[in-house]
Amino acid sequence: MKKTIIEIQNYYQHYDWGTFEAIPDLLKIKKPETNLPLAELWVGAHPKLPSTVIDSQQGLDQLIAASPQDILGETVAKTAGSLPYLFKILSAKQALSIQVHPNKSQAEQGFNAERAAGISTDAANCNYKDNNHKPELIYAMTDFVAMAGFKTPAEIATSLAKLELAEFSVWVDKLAVGGEAELKDFYTWLLYLPQGELTSICDKSIKVAANSQDFELFWLNQLFNLYGADSGIFFPLVLNLIQLKPGQAIFLGAGCPHAYLQGTGIEIMANSDNVLRGGLTSKYMDREELIKITQYNQAANQVNIQTGQQTDNVLSFDIPVADFQFDLIELTDKYSYQAGQSGKVELYFVIDGECIANGQVFTNAMSFILPANSANIELNGRAKVARVYTQF
Repeated sequence: MKKTIIEIQNYYQHYDWGTFEAIPDLLKIKKPETNLPLAELWVGAHPKLPSTVIDSQQGLDQLIAASPQDILGETVAKTAGSLPYLFKILSAKQALSIQVHPNKSQAEQGFNAERAAGISTDAANCNYKDNNHKPELIYAMTDFVAMAGFKTPAEIATSLAKLELAEFSVWVDKLAVGGEAELKDFYTWLLYLPQGELTSICDKSIKVAANSQDFELFWLNQLFNLYGADSGIFFPLVLNLIQLKPGQAIFLGAGCPHAYLQGTGIEIMANSDNVLRGGLTSKYMDREELIKITQYNQAANQVNIQTGQQTDNVLSFDIPVADFQFDLIELTDKYSYQAGQSGKVELYFVIDGECIANGQVFTNAMSFILPANSANIELNGRAKVARVYTQF
């Protein structure tokens, strides 16, 4: 098999937290005829919603399965067996659920254990839909608010003290001088609060937060208005609240609790849909498994804002996993780009403008795969293009 450029068609996920017009407006494309939210545009080969190969109308996952080495490259085919990354445009009008993702070993063990127990991948109580980890990077296209990674125990104590509640006082004292063990104990206590006690604490907290100008308490109040008496409303006091400007990004590794609160961005991740939820959701929450895979050390919870490293017209981001790497390419009249040089599968998505590859024109929101066996291809035009590739 020899394919030079594989053009693909991509599809939306319609989650209720999504916006309705932000993605098509940002990409300057026609809004699809639907009344459903346009939460995520998926670009890749995940079996849950694979892109379609335009010339054959087959799923990208099926095409790769038929010729894995030709498309992925020998090393990627042996290491990953499928496209190792998933690219999304994500747009949130309100908070997503608090999430933690497993590492590779945890995902493999959890996936095998659930299948052995007869839990299907579409069951409501399924934690592990595949056997892969899900590290991810979010790149802000608009102002973007997220909470990610535990603050230090002392910082959490300071934040909880703002509420001046007797129910938190013992934890304020413990966390002020505590470490990882105290943090895990508090996290466990918060997740397992009986509903009656949780409702009482939430009601008291809102009386403080509703009239506060404090940024953390503002978000506590916002989350309560959306989700009511949910332990997740306290996470703006527990996790780092991060405000990204367009062009900034953060990387989130295994075991790091996080939630996107508002905004539109590019999300790139390993090819997985494994999510353990920790609040702000009506979906299944496996608290025991969540507590087990969450990391409590500060190294795992250190979330740094990146602006990328510029080389000529290519902006690259620091991603400490081999599954995916991410560049933004600025094509101009004076700058063209040699694509397909890695010898492995590469994904290209046109964010804005007109990109010409081997005489084929790709405009806003159009995308294509360059197989490992393709020759080098020069990209010309005036466009901002996302490139996703792998270091396997």
